[in-house]
Amino acid sequence: MPSRLELVRPLKTARATYWERRGFLVQLVDEEGRVGQGEAMPLPEFGTEPLDTCELVIQSHLKALRDQVFSDSLDAIEEAFMIPRGDPTQWKGIHLRVEEDLPEAPAADHAVELALLDLLAQRLGVPLSRLLSRSARSEVEVNALLTSDGPQELAEEARRAVAEGYRTLKIKVAGRPIDADEARVRAVREAVGSEVNLRLDANGGWSEKEALQALERLSWYGLELCEQPVAPDDHQALWRVQRRVQFPLAADEAIANPASIPVLLGTAGGMPAARIFVLKPMVLGGLLPALMFARQAARQGLGAYVTSSLDGVVSRAGAAHLAAALPWGKLASGLGVGSLFKTDENDPAERAFRPVGGRIVLPDAPGLGLPK
Repeated sequence: MPSRLELVRPLKTARATYWERRGFLVQLVDEEGRVGQGEAMPLPEFGTEPLDTCELVIQSHLKALRDQVFSDSLDAIEEAFMIPRGDPTQWKGIHLRVEEDLPEAPAADHAVELALLDLLAQRLGVPLSRLLSRSARSEVEVNALLTSDGPQELAEEARRAVAEGYRTLKIKVAGRPIDADEARVRAVREAVGSEVNLRLDANGGWSEKEALQALERLSWYGLELCEQPVAPDDHQALWRVQRRVQFPLAADEAIANPASIPVLLGTAGGMPAARIFVLKPMVLGGLLPALMFARQAARQGLGAYVTSSLDGVVSRAGAAHLAAALPWGKLASGLGVGSLFKTDENDPAERAFRPVGGRIVLPDAPGLGLPK
């Protein structure tokens, strides 16, 4: 089913400016009438397939499910998750086959995987987060994404976010002169004081030289971290910049390419390219690949947190369950973006996953816990 979300105001990043988001909702119904929900909202600029490819691959996944007999597929998934002390993220069967002439499509994979996991958790009578991890947390701290452009407007937005309970604020940088970004960061820091965490997101918009210059200046404002300061494919530049700055850098768009993961984590020899990793389930192809990555990072002593790809509430619900299941839950996740869209404030699903006091409290209901 096609879906469309309109932003309250355009969101500018170093890569693009967004006025709306388009994608698809997936619903899978089992023999007892339970409904599993999934969502695909491709973001090609960040490593997913285009919208038309996404639709083709979703259709291929659904055809594969019909051909395999849907109830048999669910039984196989349930068996894999019920292996005592097993790690369901090591099981590859949930990634359904596609027609050979279709390209990789992580957003489409995400949609169908999420619907299957939602159904499985409902069948087992547990929240999805508890399916992913027995030690999952019941709530998730989130950051506020500030979207204003000018310093004064940004400062006012920051004050409102802190008044609502947010303790971590995120500012988009790059794509403008460093002087302009410094004025924006300074305005926010002066508006909220020293106790609030400030994180930056450059979306790979700086060269290595620009990143070093910018981060040296901006570090005076007490930064928690900076996401993807340099181009996603330049891992050596990311490593060199991390060596020169005192606060953590977070690899974001860089992990969209699976071949890059050993280099980024340092498991291929050498040192990790970054100290933190940003997990976008839509870009990584689902919750299970993202959870696998987080567990690999934790074994290396590295952190990870979850962010939205400017998705709808179904995807954000899945991402919140994933965030609660991460082995490392010290950093706020980027899931408080529902207010960026023109949606019904009284919509039960939006209300269920709306941050309160800077936190999302997960529903204690089977599956995603989305209201029917």
